[in-house]
Amino acid sequence: MYLNKYQQQILEGKYGRGPQKAMEILRAMGEARGAEKMVEISYAHLMPPDVMFFPYGRRGKWGQELIRDLIQDIDHLSVPATIEPKFVDLNIAKQLEFSEDEIKEMNQIMESAVRFYEKLGVIPTYSALPFFVYPGKLNQHVSIAESISILWYNTIFGSRCERDDGVISLSAAITGFVPEVGMHLSQNRYAQVIVRIKDELEVNNFADSDFDALSLAISRRTKEKIPVISNLPLSVGQSYTKLKHLLATIAVESGLPLLHMVGITPEAPTLETALGPNHHKVEEVLIGEQEIREAYNIACTAKENHIDYVLLGCPHVTMKEFMEIIKIIDEKKVHPNVKFVISTTKLFRDTASDMGYLDILKKAGAIITDSMCIAFAGTKVKGTIATNSIKGAFFYSGFDQEKVSPVWFGSTKECTHAAIEGRWIGGGKYGCS
Repeated sequence: MYLNKYQQQILEGKYGRGPQKAMEILRAMGEARGAEKMVEISYAHLMPPDVMFFPYGRRGKWGQELIRDLIQDIDHLSVPATIEPKFVDLNIAKQLEFSEDEIKEMNQIMESAVRFYEKLGVIPTYSALPFFVYPGKLNQHVSIAESISILWYNTIFGSRCERDDGVISLSAAITGFVPEVGMHLSQNRYAQVIVRIKDELEVNNFADSDFDALSLAISRRTKEKIPVISNLPLSVGQSYTKLKHLLATIAVESGLPLLHMVGITPEAPTLETALGPNHHKVEEVLIGEQEIREAYNIACTAKENHIDYVLLGCPHVTMKEFMEIIKIIDEKKVHPNVKFVISTTKLFRDTASDMGYLDILKKAGAIITDSMCIAFAGTKVKGTIATNSIKGAFFYSGFDQEKVSPVWFGSTKECTHAAIEGRWIGGGKYGCS
């Protein structure tokens, strides 16, 4: 793989061991995937293992060792960078059933890592939705280590990024480069399968969770192929909350870096443009009521109606979701046997506070937090969980095989009612009851 003079100097160690190690990693990845050269990035979103994935125990120490070489001689990054949520908010970790020893270790590992990255100049977003802080641009090369954000930057902004992991994105932020592979190349960005939504689905009347179900239905049928949705209402593209629910599930379920939506995705003004040279040789997949109900049934694993936890915010609760919760919970109380945890971003939490929402929620008995990953934090709790996220449901009911929780999946409205009643009521058109 070709390296220019500056890249070669980094590789030779002229700028220190950390940048040298980062370039070694990037070159090895690029050569393994047949890259001809590097491309310059203008932004990175980081997922350091000692902040998000492994902040305690044996794996926490492994996470520290993993990046030790990378951070040698580093006092700044080459590009602006944001950062993933923390594994858990230590202020509420005990309420989520973490032990005192685990909390102590997280304070040592995760919080020391947080201080280091902030010292490097990382923008302290601690969010899985960095696009609210640092929007992308068409054809802009970036490095993203976050499932929904990878999909969002490629799909909504038309930026160019691969499915980079925490080590690759940190290496890219240190050097300012990534190998030109995958989604960085125009010829790899065309749709490979058409998805058409049946007329029987009234998408304009969808609840937020219906978009999760639609996403899962598409993912299960298109698998590793890049889909283009030919007839999604354009109004979906005007709602960040709807897009969040649509993209989050397919991002983690299939790992796709790009989803075209005709009239919404910059590279899909028409179906023909999205397909490019694939126009005459792709299959069409139909999604209707049966597929949506099937997706709900996959996500709902609980059998008994009682609820122990309601966990919202995978990804983070938006202002639209806050408003929906407030309409239901104002002047009411969370059931005494339920812990209702709402996880959002610091930006949204401050806005919700200014609007008086936090006072209403605290009075009702809800727990509001920000800057943490409720998907990871929620895997410690025992009992039945209600959530408005299929991505979250998968974490709680199967990603940690040592501790599997039964889950009710449904809309924000249904989850809020469950928090008040202490039991799952359901009531959605397609959902579980």
